[in-house]
Parts: sequence; C-alpha cells; structure tokens
Amino acid sequence: MKLDTRAFTIATAVIIAVVYAICAFFVALAPEATRAFFGYLFHIDLTGLSRAISWGSFFAGIIGSFVGTAIVAGAVSWLYNLLAQNREHES
Repeated sequence: MKLDTRAFTIATAVIIAVVYAICAFFVALAPEATRAFFGYLFHIDLTGLSRAISWGSFFAGIIGSFVGTAIVAGAVSWLYNLLAQNREHES
C-alpha cells in the first residue's frame, strides 16, 4: 500500500497545529494547572519553565509546529513508500 505523501503530510501537520492551539489555550487560561498536568504526564518538574503567551509567540509556535511536522511527516511518508516499494519487488 502506498501512502499519499501530500495528504499524509497535510493531515499530520494540521492535527499537530490543532493540538498546539489547544495546549496554548490551556496555558493561557490556567498556566499553573497546565504545567502541573504536563509535569505529571512526563514525570518531570516544570516549575520555573513558565512563559507568557503573546499573539506573536502563538502564531510563531503554530507555524513552526506546522512546518516542522510537515517536514517530518513528508519524510516519514516518503521513506515508508520507498521501503514498501522495495518490499513489493522482493515478493
């Protein structure tokens, strides 16, 4: 089965951008509770790692997350298709 690289890349990047926006919303709404939640989730002490969210940092972060994820998802899809193609030729 071949992955549609463009569709996979866009879908993955959009989902990550949505997750980023949800996370930023909770950080803006309840920074202490959000920090505590992620501290428990990742088993680390996040005390002192607080950062204020501005519109500029929000948009820079969401664009950076989208582009970075798109690059990684595109590479994963490309490599998957390459490996799947080579496996089909072996069969």
